[in-house]
Amino acid sequence: MCLATKREHSGGLINPSFKRQQRNNKCSSEYACLGHLVNLIPGKEQQVEISNRSVTTIGRSRSCDVILNEPDISTFHAEFHLLQMNVDSFQRNLINVIDKSRNGTFINGNRLVKKDYILKNGDRIVFGKSCSFLFKYASSSFADLENDDGSAGPETHPSKNGDDVFKKPQIGAASSQNSIIGSVPKKTIKTKPVSFFDKYLLGKELGAGHYALVKEAKNKKSGQQVAVKIFHAQQNDDQKKNKQFREETNILMRVHHPNIVNLLDSFVEPISKSQIQKYLVLEKIDDGELFERIVRKTCLRQDESKALFKQLLTGLKYLHEQNIIHRDIKPENILLNITRRENSNQAQLGPWDEDEIDIQVKIADFGLAKFTGEMQFTNTLCGTPSYVAPEVLTKKGYSSKVDLWSAGVILYVCLCGFPPFSDQLGPPSLKEQILQAKYAFYSPYWDKIDDLVLHLISNLLVLNPDERYNIDEAMDHPWFKDLQQQNSVSLELQRLQITDNKVPKTYSELSCL
Repeated sequence: MCLATKREHSGGLINPSFKRQQRNNKCSSEYACLGHLVNLIPGKEQQVEISNRSVTTIGRSRSCDVILNEPDISTFHAEFHLLQMNVDSFQRNLINVIDKSRNGTFINGNRLVKKDYILKNGDRIVFGKSCSFLFKYASSSFADLENDDGSAGPETHPSKNGDDVFKKPQIGAASSQNSIIGSVPKKTIKTKPVSFFDKYLLGKELGAGHYALVKEAKNKKSGQQVAVKIFHAQQNDDQKKNKQFREETNILMRVHHPNIVNLLDSFVEPISKSQIQKYLVLEKIDDGELFERIVRKTCLRQDESKALFKQLLTGLKYLHEQNIIHRDIKPENILLNITRRENSNQAQLGPWDEDEIDIQVKIADFGLAKFTGEMQFTNTLCGTPSYVAPEVLTKKGYSSKVDLWSAGVILYVCLCGFPPFSDQLGPPSLKEQILQAKYAFYSPYWDKIDDLVLHLISNLLVLNPDERYNIDEAMDHPWFKDLQQQNSVSLELQRLQITDNKVPKTYSELSCL
């Protein structure tokens, strides 16, 4: 209803804001604060309070709950609808934006094409072209509807500062963006900080896959840089998958090992009335993948491969002791945390390149096949599932030994630069090569490789999992015997690195001591 049509009544003028303000005084005592719109326009700093009423209207009309007087704002520009969703076992009060305008409502620079959007903390909202706000939920968007004494309903907290309340302007007021909220004491919702956007700020994209993408993010409190794996949307009503996701992430968040990328947090975020998105917050490793190292160097030296592979087995042993099967071991999922040489006096702690002091293997994406339901095969070095164990392909029951098969394929690739199973080596097809455990050590690539390595690989790439090495047998293989002495030397080096700058510069020099 236009302001002009509302002024004339019974032969005289009435003050429309008076009756409207009376109604809002009553509403504010009944509704809790759900969120705020923070004005981003310089010189117009203010907060617009959004209550958890069923519908909050925004526009130029004096009958709107939030009045925006700019010329490009429609009479009824947008509506904020209270949306109550049960997400990840929590009752969540959210705001769903519905655009009603001709000039558009824009979220983070994108116009609402589908007309509705569930707001997240930190979203930038632009109504038309001139009214720009930052949205944030009050404390958190997850509501715990019990008081400390166990009684139902939200707690009541009176406003300490009248300036925190934005009242509707009188007719002719110059203010262009205001909230119509009364000054009586308001209720606030007792909440649990469990939204990803309450704790982290998303950054640039780091990579993308078939079922998820990875972005960097920063913890708002600590400033810690993390990696966030964001899965593609799925239906909210899939209770079985949602329960499985919670159980598995709870287990993996208790996994802490030097050779495993730590899972720091997990979240489920609604993106529409029917869809949710899952977020995994992971330790961020900046030095690339084993895949990239193999591609860059064509193949790795034997001593280098041995040191990296022993760390891989150490991480797998820890996972298997926790009853966790990775099921997706491949060079892309082996990250490297590299300590770079800063001066010529620093001694190497392993058989690394000249500019490297030490390398720590980090197993990533562990257990992610579980999160996505059935096993999904993604592209590897040759664009095919070259690393999967034969018992997985036959869809039979399998044990942790599937990881040992995949580890054997990785060791093969490290030493010669190509996988033992490939369509390029056919016929037979890749699948048949795996199902028959049909591979070979081709000349000249393997002519100078230690026979002990061939023996180890031959006991990992065994068709029958009962006859295949388990993790302890692999780690106790004679090929690793000299690593025990080398590890002792590395520990001594670390001690000397702190107390004496005049230590040998290279790993080989120290090995001769």
